[in-house]
Amino acid sequence: MLKPADGLPDHGCGGLGQVAHGALTSSPLSMCEGSGLYLGYNTLPDPPFPMVGFLPYECGPGAAAVDPATLLRMLADSIRASPVPPKGSFDQARQRLAAAMRVDAVVLVVAARAMTPEHSQAARALLANLAEGYYREGDAEACVDAREAAVALGVDRAGGQVALIVDRDPSGRHDVPRRIEVRPEGMLFELLGEVLDAQYTWTRAAFAL
Repeated sequence: MLKPADGLPDHGCGGLGQVAHGALTSSPLSMCEGSGLYLGYNTLPDPPFPMVGFLPYECGPGAAAVDPATLLRMLADSIRASPVPPKGSFDQARQRLAAAMRVDAVVLVVAARAMTPEHSQAARALLANLAEGYYREGDAEACVDAREAAVALGVDRAGGQVALIVDRDPSGRHDVPRRIEVRPEGMLFELLGEVLDAQYTWTRAAFAL
């Protein structure tokens, strides 16, 4: 179900930050390991409808068995290969929703061990590995300030990028998400951009937008 993000903290990134915050705080990754993907709507200027929202993306039953980089490559290829349904395939309600909610962003939420990159060189290196798709479970063990956390990586069609992190204490409770101030970059952001471009292109073709 489409979830509104209006009123959520934007972390200085407008609608993209709101969608990333919503995805991070609503993700079931607070209870388990793995990764999840979310589509963001109407995050860019001049939206077709004055509502920012997000929606979990169904990645399929095999998603948990692959690393995030492989998952994003598979999704981008799958969307590009998906045939465009013939005209009239969608009812008026679905057509109106597609016209009102424009696909502008995509967010990946990853459960991992994390650090504070602003205060730790090792943490900055591990964050870079995560963004490049090289992070593996156990890589953070050598960092003394490593802790359980969830990370949201988001991109929009205007080239915006954001990385948010939320810590988890030993009881499993999560703190308030905060923005990672280091400029986010890396392979996962590039792959997220490919997924977003594929989804935006397919949606416009399917609904003749």
